[in-house]
Amino acid sequence: MEEAMDAYVILLLACVAVFLVFRLRQSFRKTRGRVDQTDEIQRKLAQLKKKRDED
Repeated sequence: MEEAMDAYVILLLACVAVFLVFRLRQSFRKTRGRVDQTDEIQRKLAQLKKKRDED
């Protein structure tokens, strides 16, 4: 009986670990996407300022 409980505990811990890994990957991807957007916005803003200064 105790061996079966140990197997369930190990299975539960493995499921929790997999869930946490996927959550971390997902949040990392969102953060990286925002950084890319920020760089693009900064670049567009610089282009607009340059265009405005030329006019």
